[in-house]
Amino acid sequence: MKTADLYASVTAEVIRQIEEGTPPWVRPWKDAKLKGVGMIPTNLVSGRMYSGGNILLLWLAASQRGFSNLQYATYRQINSIGAKVRKGEKASHVIFTKHGTKKDEDSGEEKRTTIVKSYPVFGLDQLDDVPEKYLHQQERPESQVEIYTKASDFVKGTSIRIKNGSNRAAYYPGGDEVVMPFANQFESEEAYWGTMNHELIHASGHKSRLDRQFGKKFGDTAYAREELCAELGSAFLCARLDIPATFRSASYIDSWLKVLKEDNRAIFNAASYAGQASDWLWKKAFPEPEQQEQEEAAE
Repeated sequence: MKTADLYASVTAEVIRQIEEGTPPWVRPWKDAKLKGVGMIPTNLVSGRMYSGGNILLLWLAASQRGFSNLQYATYRQINSIGAKVRKGEKASHVIFTKHGTKKDEDSGEEKRTTIVKSYPVFGLDQLDDVPEKYLHQQERPESQVEIYTKASDFVKGTSIRIKNGSNRAAYYPGGDEVVMPFANQFESEEAYWGTMNHELIHASGHKSRLDRQFGKKFGDTAYAREELCAELGSAFLCARLDIPATFRSASYIDSWLKVLKEDNRAIFNAASYAGQASDWLWKKAFPEPEQQEQEEAAE
């Protein structure tokens, strides 16, 4: 599938679902946790998590086709483990992005280049003869206490200042502070954590962190794009924490639709920024042993 066609078809589907009232980043686990390794799509063979826009693409595929699992692989990978794609099954598509540099023929300066390609993958539900070691049984659900304890540890681990007891949820860049109502003021525990993650994604864009600036490039749509990034980033973080995502930004629907209808790459750009932000926060909160040693050595 051509990348331009993928952008157009996915954007049209996202617009349709938003207009119906349920964005696609909420739907994949609205009724029940999918079987397998969790709520973030992973590669069946390598075990690696997909990231950015590919998370959204594969959530959409699972939702549209009724997949019970979020593991995918390329045709070559499937053949390499002795499995087979069932006859008549159609692939889903993900995006591969490669950044590089190229010398300008006129100026001789090095300029950044980006190559974007789409390639097909198949879900585990579309395969036969998959070796047992690649099949993940439904894991025993963690208790709510364990889930919310991990969520609390995550928030503390980001080292972002949180002030509870406010009458609104917001991130203030000037003071670099997230303000939140108390958890019992929300309609559900999931809504509290979803909102917290939303504000933490905003905080990740501070100049001392990722320095994320949509800026004047997008004119009066810049704020809508940042909100779209925060909403997707919150969904990505909730998925990692085994917390069902909630939809809190209904007030932004009209501005989101305006952005999406004007630019069919907007949802992919927002998902890319959301992926970067959620990964950065996660690694900050739960550093890998090697990363932790490097940070301690730098202090």
